[in-house]
Amino acid sequence: MLVGKIFETNNYGKLEVIKYNNAKEVYVRFLDTGYETITQAQQIVLGKVKDRLLPSIFGVGVIGEYSISVKRKPIKEYDLWRGMLERCYDDKRQTRYPTYRGCTVSENFKYFPYFKEWCNRQIGFGLEGWCLDKDLLVKGNKVYSEDTCCFVPQEINLSVVTRKDYRGEYPVGVGYKPLRNQYRARCNKFGKNVHLGWFSTVEEAFLAYKEAKEAYIKEV
Repeated sequence: MLVGKIFETNNYGKLEVIKYNNAKEVYVRFLDTGYETITQAQQIVLGKVKDRLLPSIFGVGVIGEYSISVKRKPIKEYDLWRGMLERCYDDKRQTRYPTYRGCTVSENFKYFPYFKEWCNRQIGFGLEGWCLDKDLLVKGNKVYSEDTCCFVPQEINLSVVTRKDYRGEYPVGVGYKPLRNQYRARCNKFGKNVHLGWFSTVEEAFLAYKEAKEAYIKEV
């Protein structure tokens, strides 16, 4: 009789069989979290049953009981959720994109069912070209949460990115041309780098960029 027996899983701790109907319908409960699910006897023996209440995604994300795929293809909410966690908690991703260092995810957003329900209440979710943004509502924000995030068109998302780690010696939008001994101002508008002019000082060039950038953001 399997009921009451304890089994070890490969990566999710121990589970207990609480009800047995047949080899294809076995009810189990994980000892660490209390998560209950229905599985097959063979999966139990192989240790392949998963505790969906454990933080299994980048060490912090909890999948919960919601389905994360349709016909083996991840749903959009899951792709967004996993990408958000990766940006904040994956060392390789942060080495490649250092601007995400120090970013975190709220406790609510670490739980996929909560994040999925939040997404489906938001304006712009699922629309082509719209993306999850944490920078627009709160200046200098480092936390992905229900109070700081929204969905915005890609044009707006790109227009507010400062890319501080990539500015180099001069302010954003400013470059120096030794042959002319002048400073050039440029501003990215709708995916194109627009030349704003040549200037004698860094300050003049940056002011031209700043005014052009502000006008562009208002236009977008």
